[in-house]
Amino acid sequence: MRSTRTQTFHARRGQWPDVLAFVESAVEGMDDRLVTKLRLAIEELFLNTLTHGHGGDTDAPVEVTVGVDDDRVVLSYVDAAPPFDPFAAVEIPDPAASLEARSVGRLGVFLITALAARCDYARTGDRNRITVELRGA
Repeated sequence: MRSTRTQTFHARRGQWPDVLAFVESAVEGMDDRLVTKLRLAIEELFLNTLTHGHGGDTDAPVEVTVGVDDDRVVLSYVDAAPPFDPFAAVEIPDPAASLEARSVGRLGVFLITALAARCDYARTGDRNRITVELRGA
């Protein structure tokens, strides 16, 4: 990796602007499409930690690492929420289905997997560890 930056945040909605600012500063000057993919991935992961993992704001840690290498970004996301592999049962949405027939949720995780070159999950001790590799156009 050409550069790697790590920062730890609390799993609180009020921390979201700081998380986004940290991630954006780590990829400053990179391809706009790659930065947009990264924004989508970090937003989905962070908000899912709050909403589904902890059920609201908590002081539990969320560690975000952004590794940059030419046309590639590797996002490492570690939280202390209960065990959950977001990539275990990714459903491909049916574009022909009516809104009423579509299931609620999980679209963000599907989008991450569709945009990423690689998505990995591991449970290490009491932490969820998610790695998302994104590549430029």
